[in-house]
Amino acid sequence: MAEKALTKRDLEQTFKGFEKRQDEKMKNLEKRVVDQFHIISEALIDQIKLLAEGHAGIIDRLNRMEKENERQHRETRSLVKLSFTELDRRLTDLEMQMKEMREWKKQVEGRLQI
Repeated sequence: MAEKALTKRDLEQTFKGFEKRQDEKMKNLEKRVVDQFHIISEALIDQIKLLAEGHAGIIDRLNRMEKENERQHRETRSLVKLSFTELDRRLTDLEMQMKEMREWKKQVEGRLQI
């Protein structure tokens, strides 16, 4: 059997066929990569949205807690102020009673010395 020699034209056609197959593979690969990227990016966007919603919920909860803490702080200050006012009144009453007791003691001692 006689071997047929490859001509330049045969090589060019073979090479063009090879290039065409490679181009198709690359386009197919590119399409698969782009499709996969879209799938992944959509999932990431969904997860970022969930994270943002959770973050907003945490901020709302912290704001409510801060307001409640402030309310409780004001209430506690009012109670402490009221308690100190009452204690001051009682202390003043005791001081007055002590003063009256000293005066009474002086009077009793003065009567006993007679």
